[in-house]
Amino acid sequence: IALMIGIQEALGLDILVHGEPERTDMVEFFGQQMDGMLFSQNGWVQSFGSRCVRPPTFWSDISRPKAMTVREYKVAQALTKKPVKGMLTGPVTILNWSFPRVD
Repeated sequence: IALMIGIQEALGLDILVHGEPERTDMVEFFGQQMDGMLFSQNGWVQSFGSRCVRPPTFWSDISRPKAMTVREYKVAQALTKKPVKGMLTGPVTILNWSFPRVD
């Protein structure tokens, strides 16, 4: 996170992001932290170009048992005086990149 903040400050950006170094992809990271989603070990799907992802399967109602990005945001914000923007994948994207229940 420190490297990403340093690069953005060196480029003179006004609003920074933490760089997402802990994320495997924009859906899996969030899905693994929510109740009600399952991921296979080998269920890779080509999403675009040569990029592959492991879409989650919704097996029950989805819930968020705890905060997901607060720690990363706090670490990033402590490294700079500039504003740091939180980066979240929206619910429509998560749904579109998943295998939802049909009930």
